[in-house]
Amino acid sequence: MRVLDVHQFFAGPSSPGPDQPRAVVRALADRGHHVDVIACDFNAYSEQSEAPEEWRSDAGGVVRVHRLPAPRNMRAGLRRRLATYVRFAWAAWRFGKRLERPDVVLSSIQPLFAGYAGMRLARRWKVPMLLEVRDLWPDALVAKGAISRLQAAPLERLARNLYFGAARVVSLTPGIRRELVGKGLDASRIDLFPNGFKDRPPSVDGWIREGVRREFGWGDSFVAVFTGAHTEVTAVDVMVRAAECLKDRPDIRIDLFGAGQTKAPAQELAKRLGLSNVHFHDAVPKPQVARILEGADVALMTLFKSPLIHIYFESKLIDYLGAGKPILAAMDGVQPDVIAAAAAGRCVGSFDHRGLARLIREAADNRGPLGPMGESGARFVRQRLAQPVILSRYVDMLEAVAAGRSGGIEAWDPLGIT
Repeated sequence: MRVLDVHQFFAGPSSPGPDQPRAVVRALADRGHHVDVIACDFNAYSEQSEAPEEWRSDAGGVVRVHRLPAPRNMRAGLRRRLATYVRFAWAAWRFGKRLERPDVVLSSIQPLFAGYAGMRLARRWKVPMLLEVRDLWPDALVAKGAISRLQAAPLERLARNLYFGAARVVSLTPGIRRELVGKGLDASRIDLFPNGFKDRPPSVDGWIREGVRREFGWGDSFVAVFTGAHTEVTAVDVMVRAAECLKDRPDIRIDLFGAGQTKAPAQELAKRLGLSNVHFHDAVPKPQVARILEGADVALMTLFKSPLIHIYFESKLIDYLGAGKPILAAMDGVQPDVIAAAAAGRCVGSFDHRGLARLIREAADNRGPLGPMGESGARFVRQRLAQPVILSRYVDMLEAVAAGRSGGIEAWDPLGIT
């Protein structure tokens, strides 16, 4: 089977970003399929250049990642971002026409325009398309006030054409799936394939934990760690303000690993508040996240407020659960429901920095429940969200779509959280 994957921000092997898109094409190659990925030439998070790739599986499958140039500096504003999206979609359409005819098109949105390029290519070859929905446009733009509902109308029509024109739809989060059903899409055509957990061997006798704590000078402190992008969505300033509420506890520290446009303001806020208990670190490669979590006592999550907050389901949640770390969070949406279902931590509402500080203080003072929380989270993610199982289901569905028999397959939802 030949698969064309239109995925604008397909992260490189050591780049920031979700690992699952790479894992999907690798799983396809391991079944002997040929995959062409059309992506842009830079990383969405760091804007560093990404190189073309080619690799072969022992099963005979081949993956080729084609990199097309697109305008950078997306953070400069909506106009610049739209230019990046539209230019890539046009280039993907022109480039894709020159490739060998596929049996199925896998088209990933966001951005919305990349999905349109995939749909045009699928129609050109008269082959089915599986649409992967990673974000909701223009809904998110309207929710943020970036555009009006009137301005959103043509984008909404484009999105509906994609949703209803696809042979099958994949949602990455339970919240996105709920929104798609609310738009009239039949739930039986929507599979939930969230980012999965890639199991790792356990550490031996705690030597990784002790090494990490020595490396960062954590000593005997109670350490709460955040790993991820510093953006408006992740509301890093809430953790800084929680640190202010903990100034009377020199035994507690908060360490933040990552990069993004809100990092500098968060650092300035910590400086203005005179905090010595919050520490900022550079972003680390994905393989290093598990090692850092091994040394921490608890993991932190925060989110902003939005009418669409329920669509978020971050990869760091999977990392935290898989690492067996108790999760303390200040956020609304579906992720607190997952944490509660897993009995893996405690949550307060978005922007409640005092509540988050209270959770951290209570965890430091009563560490007994932390071990069972971490163990429960690790069991949950291995039972419900094991990446090999998700990948196998994903490849099964792509094969079914290519063969024209996806209509008879029951929609899959490993979480069961509505």
